[in-house]
Amino acid sequence: MLHILKIENVALVDKVTLQFDEKLNVISGETGAGKSIMLDSLGFVFGGRADRTLIRSGENKMRVEAIFSLDKPHIEFISNKLNISCDDEMFLSRELDINGRNICKINGELVPVATVKKICQRLVDIHGQSEHLAILNNDYQLQIIDLFSKKADNHLIKLRALIEKVKEIDVEIKSLGGTASEKQNLIDLYTYQINEINSAEIKENEYEELLTEKKTMQQYEKINENLRTCYEENCKNSFGESAVDRLNSSRRAMQNISTINTKYDAILSRINSVILELEDINDTVHEELSNNVFDEERFNYIDNRLDYIKSLFRKYGGDYSKMMNYYEDITCKLDNLINGEKRYQQLVEKKELVLVDIDKVQTELSEIRKRSATALSDKMQEELRALGMPNARMSVDFSRIEDRYSYNGFDRVEFLFSSNLGFEMKALNKVVSGGEMSRVMLAYKSVVSSVDEIHTIVFDEIDSGLSGNIASVVAKYMARLSRYKQVIAVSHLPQICAMADENIKVEKFTDKITTHTRAVELLGESLLLEIARLMGADNQETGIKVSGELKTRADEYKLSLK
Repeated sequence: MLHILKIENVALVDKVTLQFDEKLNVISGETGAGKSIMLDSLGFVFGGRADRTLIRSGENKMRVEAIFSLDKPHIEFISNKLNISCDDEMFLSRELDINGRNICKINGELVPVATVKKICQRLVDIHGQSEHLAILNNDYQLQIIDLFSKKADNHLIKLRALIEKVKEIDVEIKSLGGTASEKQNLIDLYTYQINEINSAEIKENEYEELLTEKKTMQQYEKINENLRTCYEENCKNSFGESAVDRLNSSRRAMQNISTINTKYDAILSRINSVILELEDINDTVHEELSNNVFDEERFNYIDNRLDYIKSLFRKYGGDYSKMMNYYEDITCKLDNLINGEKRYQQLVEKKELVLVDIDKVQTELSEIRKRSATALSDKMQEELRALGMPNARMSVDFSRIEDRYSYNGFDRVEFLFSSNLGFEMKALNKVVSGGEMSRVMLAYKSVVSSVDEIHTIVFDEIDSGLSGNIASVVAKYMARLSRYKQVIAVSHLPQICAMADENIKVEKFTDKITTHTRAVELLGESLLLEIARLMGADNQETGIKVSGELKTRADEYKLSLK
């Protein structure tokens, strides 16, 4: 149960504390006073969307705190499932700054927003005005049936696990080539690619070697000119004397003194080595000169071969190593495709067995839903009669979706409704009026709350479109509901305001500098004045008298419920 809600710097609110009774709490106030701010704050602290535009003008952050009392199942869930220290009271806080920094804490411990949502979904059911539209949606109607039926969850879990298994099988089937035609297409493709790589006969480092050869041929004239210069300088220069001739003169000079001292003999030996090396160089340069002939046919071959190799590299990975890795991969895949027929058949048969299980689970789920829908319709009709609709009838129409299976089963549902005797039931969204919609939602919330563990229900103007005697009926209904659920309601009806166990008025005021919103607990005459305002009383004295009578009747009714 929600005991306290503290709001700081949210929209027009600078600081407000609301204390709630365990039964029926009603928030009232003029239009635009800030009632919606209270509900926005509730949604925020319970893990809803964080909207920085809600931060009060001139402030750096907003903060909302909530204090709950917990029962044993909730304590066990928070402590055991979420591993958060918790006793019979929980302190929840959330703040958001102008930079979007979001901090959530439970009992002082930092937690993700997702964790807050998990907890609050078990503690509080917030019924916003948009949910009036949601219940007209077929998918939401299916969720209502599943929520009402406690047996549906297990089948949904089984169904989703089976569908995941089908997806895994499909992935493996695809790796084997898929269907017969898909498989043949892959065999043809891999065979073509393997043959293309084989026929290319590309050798390791061939591309680099050919590239070097091409660059060499492109520098033919420069190479030839410099080889000739080198050869001529070594063998014969412009003075008729070559490097070898001069070295021979040096050798003869050293021969004349080599016997005098061993160090001169060593120099002679080195000169002989240089002469031999230079002669070998000259032979090599001469050979290079003789062989340095530009072969246009060879150049064109290299150019075309490089383009061809480059195109294959681009096609199969980017370089020789990656191309060969791809070659090995598709060779293995081709072998699996050709020899994997047995495995393919096994997978197809396995998939069909899982699909049979899916059909079975979906059929069982559908039967559970149909029984649940019948019980839900019966309960809804009872509640609607208690809400002043004696001729209301409801049922659920089932049809089947075209897909063989889905995560939510093969059911498609449509809520059918009629509020008038003698009229056939039609789709809820076609025939329900605004006032009827409010009562349908109230009946639905009451029915569902009887089977869940949620202890607090929040209504945002669920009494919209109601007046007169029906408003009194709804007020009594909410009082009965609040005997076993805490109810927090934003309302504009005097009957509901008079029936409350705790009344809170939201009002707006200015201090000549800025605008503020505050929440005031209503007691005694202030409560009677608010009820009179909601009644539209022109005369204060008369309004207080009529309000007092309405409040007295409401209190007598609540006493009769004990």
